[in-house]
Amino acid sequence: MDFSWLPTKRTCACPDGKLNCLTRAELIKFGSTVIDLKPRQRWREKHGGRFIPQVPEKFIMLFTHPGETVLDPFCGSGTTNVEAKRLKRNSVGIDINPYSTGMTLHRLAELDMLEKSNTMHEIVQGNCVEVMERIPMGSIDLIVTSPPYFDVVDYKSDNPEQWGNIHDYPVFLDKMKLAFEKMHKVVKPGGYVVVVTQDVYKKYAKCPLHADYISICRTIGFEVASTQVYILNYSTGGRLIYGYPKSYYPKNDNEFIDIFKK
Repeated sequence: MDFSWLPTKRTCACPDGKLNCLTRAELIKFGSTVIDLKPRQRWREKHGGRFIPQVPEKFIMLFTHPGETVLDPFCGSGTTNVEAKRLKRNSVGIDINPYSTGMTLHRLAELDMLEKSNTMHEIVQGNCVEVMERIPMGSIDLIVTSPPYFDVVDYKSDNPEQWGNIHDYPVFLDKMKLAFEKMHKVVKPGGYVVVVTQDVYKKYAKCPLHADYISICRTIGFEVASTQVYILNYSTGGRLIYGYPKSYYPKNDNEFIDIFKK
């Protein structure tokens, strides 16, 4: 891995202090705290951890300029990196699973065949805490990521550092705290960290992930800038209510988007 090219500079003509390149009229598109898109996304990639491209697109457009750098420390299928490249931003993607980093590289190469760009994209297979330790302090302009939803997804990996295999919720949160501490180190002062997650409620674990992430990040020194919602416009399987008639387990039809500012 090579991070000697960090930090990068914006390539647009915007003056210092301007948050993004958007006009007031263009900003209206991103004004709501709810992302509710129809029709449902159709996926080409077979991956357990995906999000729609409009999620990273929104925050890359809001919080960066062309030429700046976006990090996804849990890059999964590579959507953040692909959107960064498409929007003429540089990117770094990290994932413990070689299947994920391979998919990310493949998708970036596909995009490069359609549209050449001069942006840099460093994709690293490894533990995100260890890799972020090697990224220069304050050199990342924006982080957009979606960590494992505790142990909900089987990532088909027996690597001990695959945190989706952890079934002890407090242990999982301890791992995530280490990751958030490194995110705080690498993002620039005033930079944003966008975390897409979903709360998980099982018989053996009640996991309000978005709320616990807020609590952790506040102790680290992040400011909570916003909490937003992404509506899942597709079936997540099963009945609408589980446990009838003795219990109540609603079906998760939304994901949370926690937005932190350094």
